[in-house]
Amino acid sequence: MSPGDSPDPGPAGEARVRRGRRTLHKLLLSVAVALGTLILAGVALEVGLRLSGDRDAALEAGLNRTHRRWAELLQSDFYEEVDDPVRRYAMRPGAVTQVDGWTFRANSHRSRGEEFPTEKPAGERRLLALGDSFCFGMWCDEDETVVARLAAKATAAERAAGSDVTWRGVNMGVPGYHTGQQLRALEQDGLAIDPDVVLLYFNTNDILADGFFYDEDLRILYGDAMPLPAGLRRLMFSSHLYDWIERRYEARLTRGPSPHLSDRSPWSHNRPENREATRAAIARIAQICRERHIPLFVIHQPLMSWMGDARDPNWQILPLVEFADGIFEEEGLPTFNMLGWMRGNLDGIDRGPEGEGPAREFQLEQYFADEAVQAYLAKLAEGNAPANVELPRDPDFHLNGDGYGALAELVYPRMRAAGILP
Repeated sequence: MSPGDSPDPGPAGEARVRRGRRTLHKLLLSVAVALGTLILAGVALEVGLRLSGDRDAALEAGLNRTHRRWAELLQSDFYEEVDDPVRRYAMRPGAVTQVDGWTFRANSHRSRGEEFPTEKPAGERRLLALGDSFCFGMWCDEDETVVARLAAKATAAERAAGSDVTWRGVNMGVPGYHTGQQLRALEQDGLAIDPDVVLLYFNTNDILADGFFYDEDLRILYGDAMPLPAGLRRLMFSSHLYDWIERRYEARLTRGPSPHLSDRSPWSHNRPENREATRAAIARIAQICRERHIPLFVIHQPLMSWMGDARDPNWQILPLVEFADGIFEEEGLPTFNMLGWMRGNLDGIDRGPEGEGPAREFQLEQYFADEAVQAYLAKLAEGNAPANVELPRDPDFHLNGDGYGALAELVYPRMRAAGILP
């Protein structure tokens, strides 16, 4: 036998080799059977869930009185998916729809309103607004939104000063957007229209790092709490089984009375990652505006709720208000905090939760777009005992046109004092 030759294993060695091969074959067969069983079980569950209508039932269960209009707007094909893992969806250029008498139009710049050229005509100034559904103006006409009213006031001031300058309000607020998505809207669409002023309409519930997905087939917005990359989660939503698992996973994480404040929930505004993502997005928006010498103004809206909540010294939202104000102060941004107005002060000045100084001057609820709330207030105004009229448990806290008008009356002089609008 030469040095490179292997020794003869003999009969015993060959037997061990055969036993090893048989063991390996059995193991591979067992793994294949297990995988096959798992795949068949998954397919069976997928088919069963599709036949049972489980997803349709879940969607129907979420369609309460408050969400009806919002669902109609989504179903109208007003939005579309965009190829960005953060932004995810936007207004569909050219879309036009009506919901309960309000007309919603999306132009080629992915903003709400009439079409306009990318290049500014001579004598035109542009006020670009970024935000969520409150900036968008869910239940009011185009000319009743905050940005439209501010642009109109600026134009009137130009005329009063003998100027021919016209201000155009460009509304890039999108329902459901958090601050990171608003940053993407600015970068991808907003800068292209060459804004002269940027208005950030910040809502406390924008303190998030992960937002909604939009499904163009079902025309719905949905959240996904699974700890997976955004692209994979979007792909997996086509599976009813994955959706079934995710809903139960999310329900476990968001169990409790205030999931938006619970550290268990991935969408809690108190989670460090959500706060840091918000801080970074606001800082980046401010940096972009500074680099381009574009004035930036912030409307800071605490989570819209009953006026009694805003006047409660122990309101759970107050620490979030302080957190956001801290960011705006760090960035040196002129800001109007709506808290004083939400507490019933017509001048918008915050006199504390107990309303020291002038007594409550108006009822915040009069500006809610919720018909059930308005019906309740009408009964009170008539002097009728409202015992047979209950306030809704899930009110729509979006403002009506009058509410945005009152807000613009407070914001405009502050923007003017900051030298941002004429």
